[in-house]
Amino acid sequence: MRKFLVLLLIIFIAPAVWSQPLPVKLKNTIIIDTDCAIDDMRAISLLLARPEITIKAILTSDGSLPPAEGGEKICSLLYEFNRDDIPVACGDDVTGINPPWREFNRNITWGSQSDCQRTHLSGADHLSETLKEEDEKIILVCLGSLTNVSKAIKKDATLLSEIDRIIWYNQSVKPLQGFNYECDKESADLLFKSRVRIDVISNLNKDDALFDSSMYSVCRQSGTRLATIMRNVYSQPLALEKLKQNHFRLCDDLVALYLTNPELFSINIITDKLNVRYNTAYDAQGVKEAISDMINGIYVSERNIVFNRFPVQREMFNYDIRPIIDSAIAHYGYEEWKANVMTDEFHGHLGVFSIVGAKMGIKARELFDVGTDMIEVTTYAGTRPPYSCLNDGIQVSTGATLGMGTIHVATSGKVSPSAVFTYKNRSIRISLKKEYLEQVDADIREGITKFGLLDDGYWKLIRHNALKYWIEWDRNKIFDIEEISRRN
Repeated sequence: MRKFLVLLLIIFIAPAVWSQPLPVKLKNTIIIDTDCAIDDMRAISLLLARPEITIKAILTSDGSLPPAEGGEKICSLLYEFNRDDIPVACGDDVTGINPPWREFNRNITWGSQSDCQRTHLSGADHLSETLKEEDEKIILVCLGSLTNVSKAIKKDATLLSEIDRIIWYNQSVKPLQGFNYECDKESADLLFKSRVRIDVISNLNKDDALFDSSMYSVCRQSGTRLATIMRNVYSQPLALEKLKQNHFRLCDDLVALYLTNPELFSINIITDKLNVRYNTAYDAQGVKEAISDMINGIYVSERNIVFNRFPVQREMFNYDIRPIIDSAIAHYGYEEWKANVMTDEFHGHLGVFSIVGAKMGIKARELFDVGTDMIEVTTYAGTRPPYSCLNDGIQVSTGATLGMGTIHVATSGKVSPSAVFTYKNRSIRISLKKEYLEQVDADIREGITKFGLLDDGYWKLIRHNALKYWIEWDRNKIFDIEEISRRN
């Protein structure tokens, strides 16, 4: 009966949930909890190498290594990445844990030195303090047991509301089994009974889920910091011997790739508990390609829908666009470049206010530090050109679209190139500054006077001016920004 009710609930909520794509944050803030196996080293290294991921702390738990020894490994790895600003907190020893692979992990060095911010707090206490200090919810990336998380929750259950979700590596969910679960069943069971979202990632015992000699060759051939660090670990005789035996499987690395590339994983959310999700499949080849790109330093973190990398090749663009490509990207970044290009194609011509709208939307996302599809917009640009063209740029750059129902055109008040952007309990009004608006109005009047609205000369002038504004107008300078509400 319970399963029937769960399925019935899903049927009713599915249209609301599945009719929209999941929003993507511009950046992720995480805390890592690890038992310091060699695959944890790979996972943590991949995350340390990603500038769009903020690591607030690394905790150690008992498992492949005792927590104190794991802390030493973490500190040496942070030293190699020049990231000793990240605090490290060690959990408590758990009686009876001594896996057969412990001695191997103990003898593999992760770096040359081990000085770092070793906090005096336990792993659970440091987790509690960090969660309380942060304004935004934090993702917990758990590569070992769930002991530290459980202890923190037992002391203060309100911390659950500070956790965005837990991404946990474990062998399976149904039934719950695997080393990370066996290390501390009680803690895992407690969290599975809570309301917190848990995404369980497994390699599903895929034969091709290997960190093998081909992956090691990528590390040897690349000169990036990530490649050098991983090469130094796997060139140690003990590791090299097992590498030749195809011993190393992709395990905790998959958690890192699930965070950066969720599209590579098929996730089942139809479980007895709606907060628990687990992968039923994943693209092992795609995972390997993404890891290789990260090691080579060519990984693209931008979240496009179809493109892996948004086009910037000169030959793909019209001749008058080509001269501004490099400088536009250098000055304003790929996100604004992409927004402007897509806006112009969507808008049907290269327009002044549509470009202003694209720049305005990117600025709003920066102020809220979010990706697309996460902001609601009320625009005051009306429904008649030229000001209404602003709406198209805002839709493209923010993902707040008519189809999503997250953009609204105000029907009262003065029409102007301005909009109110809202994310959670915060609203900001962004308006084109008076001197820039006067310049656009003057240029439009000039075009009408010279050519009239129906002459192609007018539209050529509009295109010329739009290109000029695209490259000359800095989104950090052209807008008035007003905080109109912020409630905690």
